[in-house]
Amino acid sequence: MSISNTKTSKKELAYIQIKNSIMNNEFTSDTSLTEAFLCERFGFSRTPVREALQRLASEGFVSFYPDKGFFVAQLSLEDFLQIYEMREALEGMGARLCTMRITAAELKNLSSLLDQCIDSYNKNDLVKAMEYDMEFHRLIIHASKNSRMEATIKNLIELSNCIVVKADREITSQSIEEHRVLLEAIQNSNEALAEELMRKHVVTSKKYHFNRYYMGEYN
Repeated sequence: MSISNTKTSKKELAYIQIKNSIMNNEFTSDTSLTEAFLCERFGFSRTPVREALQRLASEGFVSFYPDKGFFVAQLSLEDFLQIYEMREALEGMGARLCTMRITAAELKNLSSLLDQCIDSYNKNDLVKAMEYDMEFHRLIIHASKNSRMEATIKNLIELSNCIVVKADREITSQSIEEHRVLLEAIQNSNEALAEELMRKHVVTSKKYHFNRYYMGEYN
């Protein structure tokens, strides 16, 4: 039993560390993610690295090319649009289910996350504000009590986050206000409004990222 747990732990650790490096843009698009390279970088044996690469490929973080190997997946405009279409639909439903199923403790935590996000914004710590922003989203989806949907949305958010954005005060301020009205809808048990507001919130994020990376604005 302990041997199995050790193997599982190494597999999961290899997966997490490689994925985090991809999401933090530590690899260039032409970096060949060979088993030898990753084993040396992270100190794992080939088996957990091989299995991590296969898992990351199935989730869309890396691409495999015959005779070339694994490379960081490059999100096309079509990928970007499809990811946000799915996020809009699923996170909207997640907000509706959250409103139906959230516990008092979770509701308190959700309110606290918004307060911490606002506090970080007021201190001009936009990086920390974004972290609380994402925690706000994750808690809403977790409170939906639908583990399958939660896992899918988590993957979509992580993929979309591979496009690194240096948030400005304007978009952060807008996000805070949208979270505030969304929290009110959840507190008031208004399921339809919560879904509508979450959908609009995701669309706002899509437009911001699209304008920044595909239209060359906000530079």
